[in-house]
Order: sequence, then C-alpha cells, then structure tokens
Amino acid sequence: MHLCCLKCTSVLDKTHIDEVEVDHCPACGGLWLDHGEIERLSRKMASDIDRLRRLLLLGGDKGPPAVPSEVQGSCPACQTTGVQEVALGKITIDFCPRCKGLFLDRGEIDAAIDAVKDTRMTVAQIVAAAAAEVAA
Repeated sequence: MHLCCLKCTSVLDKTHIDEVEVDHCPACGGLWLDHGEIERLSRKMASDIDRLRRLLLLGGDKGPPAVPSEVQGSCPACQTTGVQEVALGKITIDFCPRCKGLFLDRGEIDAAIDAVKDTRMTVAQIVAAAAAEVAA
C-alpha cells in the first residue's frame, strides 16, 4: 500500500533507519511517522539521525521552505480526516488522534526529536497534556 503526503498528496517514499521505517515526501520534504517511530528515532545515536537527514535531504535547501500549512488531505495511514495541528516543543505538527501518527514539515525532525527527548514522554502523552492544559 502506498501512503500519500498529508500536505501535497504525492506518494511517499520509504526509508529505513535500522528497524524504523519513515515515509518521506519527495515533493515537499515532509515526513510521516507512524505511532511510536519518533520515540524510537529519539533513542538513536546522533550518527543515525545524521544519516536520516542525509538520506532525506532534510538539512539541505531542496524543496519548499518549512512553513506551517493547512492540512490538505486525510491521514496517510488510517485515512481519517480528523488530523489536528498540535504543539510539539518549538514546532507545530500534524497529529492523527486515531492512529497516533504524525507529520513533520521539511526540516522539523531535529525539533521533534528534541521535544520527545526533553519531555521523556510519547507524542500522544505530550498532545494529551497540552489538551488538558487548554481545557483547564
């Protein structure tokens, strides 16, 4: 099954960093991570993350700039239309509350990994805590 980009609907390419499979958009540079993959990436050595950056050209100047944009499509993994923009550390990500996957715009991988490392929480826990804070 081919996954389509949440932002530009291009077919996503698959890349592996050891046992972690990430889905990368060759058109806009976005990155789809299934439930738990950002947490597994956050435990990788810096050399593995550098390899991911090189493989995906996330650190380069190819593609459009990393800017927040309206969610255009449904969740690449479960096809739900309820994808939400949520804060994850210093960035805003697109998070699917149904399958717990997340979409990062080009260049946001480092900030996402830092947010998970800094809080020592899963993305789902970070999102739940933020929602509880807003409700209070």
